[in-house]
Amino acid sequence: MQKWLKAGVATGRAVLLAITVLCLCWPLEGHGADAHSTYVQHVEHGFVRLFQGDNQGAIAAFEAALASEPAHYEIHHYLGMAYAQEQFWKKAVDAYQRSLALVPDNIEALYSLGVAHFRMDEWEAAVAPLQRVVALSPQHARGYEVLGKAQVKLRHYAAAVDTLTQALALKPNAAGTYQELGTAYLNLKAYPAAIENFKQALQFGPARYAEPHYGLGTAYLRMGNREKGREEMRVYQQLQKEYAEYERLSRLTRAEPKNLEGWAGLASLLIYQKNYAEAVRVLQKCIELAPNEANFYHGLSQAFVNLGYPKPAAEAARKAIQLLGPANESSRSRLAVLYNTLGSAYAMQGDAQQAISAYRKAIELNGAQPYFHLNLAKLYESLGRHGLAQEHYRAYEHYKKMAAQEK
Repeated sequence: MQKWLKAGVATGRAVLLAITVLCLCWPLEGHGADAHSTYVQHVEHGFVRLFQGDNQGAIAAFEAALASEPAHYEIHHYLGMAYAQEQFWKKAVDAYQRSLALVPDNIEALYSLGVAHFRMDEWEAAVAPLQRVVALSPQHARGYEVLGKAQVKLRHYAAAVDTLTQALALKPNAAGTYQELGTAYLNLKAYPAAIENFKQALQFGPARYAEPHYGLGTAYLRMGNREKGREEMRVYQQLQKEYAEYERLSRLTRAEPKNLEGWAGLASLLIYQKNYAEAVRVLQKCIELAPNEANFYHGLSQAFVNLGYPKPAAEAARKAIQLLGPANESSRSRLAVLYNTLGSAYAMQGDAQQAISAYRKAIELNGAQPYFHLNLAKLYESLGRHGLAQEHYRAYEHYKKMAAQEK
């Protein structure tokens, strides 16, 4: 929906330009000229509000424009878009229908109408305008996509397979379309095809995408592969729990912006999920609330390392080390991890000597951690210092074996 809106807004700029030029060139006189000038002002105001994300303002402006000159199909369409952004779906449908009454084959208004019906769970009503979209524009990937999803909801699985296959031919990296196609095949008992599409959904989808695992689990179980089926269901349940926890913590931090425990929990979850970009924002909020807590700076340094931003990663790691102070029994292991992170940040910046110094400090504090030796070995190897590299590779293997035996 967001991509569709952006495309619509870009088109809106062209429409606004065309309207403005037309108004400047059109000879108007008397009261009619004054009325049309007012209409144009409302339209311009509506587009400005729409571009700014002020949907309520856009609605008021477009409604005022159409009250004086109702025979503008494109303005009815943009009014519907503004309603849709506010999730006033019934009003959006009415606006799209008024637009189509003026120009019945307006492809984008037909598509918008289909989407609105889909969002209202009116699957049957969504099908007709979307079928018209793809008939008028056979390259309209979004039209095929939403039509296929509506057909899945209606349990018209064979038709959905054809529609979604065409959508993927036009837009081959759409994870949601693979998910829907997998669902259609699953319900047709074509399990190998379902499995292939669920795997494609995971390949192209966002990290920690839960639904394809449920589809895979169901397909494997129905094929009699209980081990794989149970494993996929276990992953699905874990991801669902993570999502529920994310939603809980997000609601908590919105309701209580100074709840440090909520922000810290959200930061830990995001780091675990490897959602480092959002973790940076949340950790910065944690630091705002607790500026002397080393753990938050440590998390921030790890997030920046994983995002490929070594300079702020090094700054955050140094701040965490400063806050922890001199090494003692309680802080040695934490400091060791921080120096390892600092070494990684220096290595990413190409500062080999600083990186070596940081890695060696990490090993001095906790020499039994195998991955500290591995990082230093890789750095020595990149510098051509093969003897030292082999020394630390051997230490890595030794301590890794010891850790495995302890487990």
